[in-house]
Amino acid sequence: MEQTDYYETLKEKFGLSYLRPYQELIISRILECREDSVPLDLLACLPTGSGKSLCFMLPAAISDDYVLILYPLLSLMNDQKLRFEKAGINAEILRGGLSRTEKTAILGRLRKRESHIIITNIEMLLVLIENHSLGFLTNARLTFILDEAHTVITWGETFREAYRRLPFVLEYLHPMNIMAFTATMDRSVFDGIRRVIFSDRTPYLVHASSDRANIFYSALPSLSKHRDVLELVRKREARPALVFTRSRRESEVVAKYLGRFFDSHHYHAGLEKDEKKRLEEWFIASRDGVMAATIAFGMGVDKPDIRTVIHMSLPEDSSAFLQESGRGGRDGKLTNSIVLYYPTEESPLRDIFTGGDCIRTSLLAKMNEESEEKRCLSCSACTGLPYRTAGEEALLRFIRRHPLMMKDDVVTSVRSSFPIIRRKRLPDWNEKEIIEALAHLRELGLIRETSRFLRLTDSGRERLKRLEETKQQENVEE
Repeated sequence: MEQTDYYETLKEKFGLSYLRPYQELIISRILECREDSVPLDLLACLPTGSGKSLCFMLPAAISDDYVLILYPLLSLMNDQKLRFEKAGINAEILRGGLSRTEKTAILGRLRKRESHIIITNIEMLLVLIENHSLGFLTNARLTFILDEAHTVITWGETFREAYRRLPFVLEYLHPMNIMAFTATMDRSVFDGIRRVIFSDRTPYLVHASSDRANIFYSALPSLSKHRDVLELVRKREARPALVFTRSRRESEVVAKYLGRFFDSHHYHAGLEKDEKKRLEEWFIASRDGVMAATIAFGMGVDKPDIRTVIHMSLPEDSSAFLQESGRGGRDGKLTNSIVLYYPTEESPLRDIFTGGDCIRTSLLAKMNEESEEKRCLSCSACTGLPYRTAGEEALLRFIRRHPLMMKDDVVTSVRSSFPIIRRKRLPDWNEKEIIEALAHLRELGLIRETSRFLRLTDSGRERLKRLEETKQQENVEE
């Protein structure tokens, strides 16, 4: 097909006048194979926000071949249907919870080709196959598409066992084309996708860099994560913000804490379906809200203007971290990805965020990719920009002036000095927070016990000097 032909559809259906280079490459390949009636195995890894959906939506708009799109989450299925509808293209969702009448009506429209696009998930697809509801697809030209294809491997080995039956699904449907799309992919995920989805065949691979030039990566040692999150998103330009937590309970606690200052809500897999939908709609529409969420929220977000993404703990996996941090800045504008960690926190990626080397380069290396620059100048390790942790300067200044006399232990010592610490330095901190903060300062090597007193170390004095100089400079600039 000539480029001018599909560019007319691009303009008419999607309101766009140009394609990005990787989109052009993928769409041209799909349409060429279709025109020549040549089967196509395609695997595309494009970073979040690069327009993956258009790569299969545009060919689907041009062709009347059946297209079956598999998604891992209902929110993604609903979002994709809305995108097709916006382009004036009929698409049907087959999901759990449909009545027999609804399901029969949808299948009837598909058989009559009133619609040729099916959006579903793996569990529903297996039910339909076992009920012999998709026989009309086995003798038709079918393109089988998996979006968020990395979940087939990363989830199929844990809590989405239905993904293990994907080879059976593909053998039954026998699609002419199999296409898999994902935003991040390391070697193990690639090998898994090739094995499970493509039956060890080598697909046509389009692999763009996982790098997102508009994301600034920071890693901050924290004394109080909740207070640091508040400071990081307090300024209006830092919001909308997305805060990833490790647990459901933590998402609720963070949202409640932040909710004292601005509009904030929590989201996790334990919420009712209607509540999830309400929260998704709220966040997408919000111009300055904060969502505290577990990773259950990550792939369901299609919000272009998230300015800050915060991880409340050191990430465990580079691919998942790039997926999650990539939820920010989808409009191409600068966004901040910030990892908060306690000094004693452990993670397989700890060295990436605390070792002092370029965070961006180290993340890309984990993905078997090379960075063009040795110093990226858009991560905290490369720029050396001073960070300011909540409570740090106040406690260091207090101990410099009033070395803390040690009694039986730190807890007892703090309790005896707690009133003066609160009065002079941290009026809204409680005793537990101060005790934990002092423990973190000791782990960081900024304070230590000498002659029964808790005093600043040389590193602590240097750190305090830098904090005070930075503060003076900020005051002058204001």
